[in-house]
Amino acid sequence: MAINFSVGICAHNEAANIEKVIKSILDQKLSPDIQLKEIIIVSSASTDNTNQIIVELKKRNPLIRLFVEKIRRGKSRAVNKFIKNAKSDYLVLTSADLYLDKNCLNILLTELQTKQVGMVAPRVIPINKPDHVAGYAVHLQYRLFHRINLQFPERPRVGELIAFKKIFDRIPPSSAVDEANIEPLIYLQDYTVKYCPLAIVYNKGPETIRDFLSQRRRIYAGHSQLKSKYGYQVVTYSNFRILGTLLADFDWNVKNWGMLFSVICLEAIGRLAGFIDYKLRVRNHTVWKIAKSTKNLSQSSNF
Repeated sequence: MAINFSVGICAHNEAANIEKVIKSILDQKLSPDIQLKEIIIVSSASTDNTNQIIVELKKRNPLIRLFVEKIRRGKSRAVNKFIKNAKSDYLVLTSADLYLDKNCLNILLTELQTKQVGMVAPRVIPINKPDHVAGYAVHLQYRLFHRINLQFPERPRVGELIAFKKIFDRIPPSSAVDEANIEPLIYLQDYTVKYCPLAIVYNKGPETIRDFLSQRRRIYAGHSQLKSKYGYQVVTYSNFRILGTLLADFDWNVKNWGMLFSVICLEAIGRLAGFIDYKLRVRNHTVWKIAKSTKNLSQSSNF
């Protein structure tokens, strides 16, 4: 049976990346029974030329649809706008600062057609240079996510890009971790989440310690809120699970010890700050500050 799918891109000041991610979507190698219905971009209060770039792309491709939000109210609200306006029952949600391997969506959507599967996620590969603390931390982080997903295939860690069936109308609008909020909505309807390591997307992680800490702080605050308010815990929430996987994965070469210690300290600080943010309401991460060092894929020599 042929299926149509809609792609949603949430963007805020993504002039450096938006054309690249759209092109990687349009260039996907799809089976004859899988067809792209539309690409919906929700641009939230962009002040650069993101919107102008999309308008020009729209002139050349009628599949592109643009929704402009004058006020930035958070990614979850942008996600809900995408879900509401999507015309397909199969949805792909992606960040604007990614690049998809040519076979990524075909692998994901083929797996998503399985009756009991409600959501699928690809493997994320960072393009950062690993020769400094932030870059090393990003590479180590995504290796750990990959190992954890292989260990816990029944509830993998998801993020950056997901494909799911349209079996709900909205997600909690105050969330700082939209993909994680979709997980329980899938499980509560007796569907499963599947990790597809052969589906690849490329991502640029933080290149500064400040941006890395800010990102980890925001994510852990969002995961803490998810656990407290909805009783759902993502697979990477456990400190012991992360530490155990880290030690099992680590290359015990003397030159890496300093890097490892630095990454453990950064992750611990980020998690502690995020927990305090949620518990004491120090900071609301629904509308978060953008990590600027993640926002230009073309600046990495590894890409």
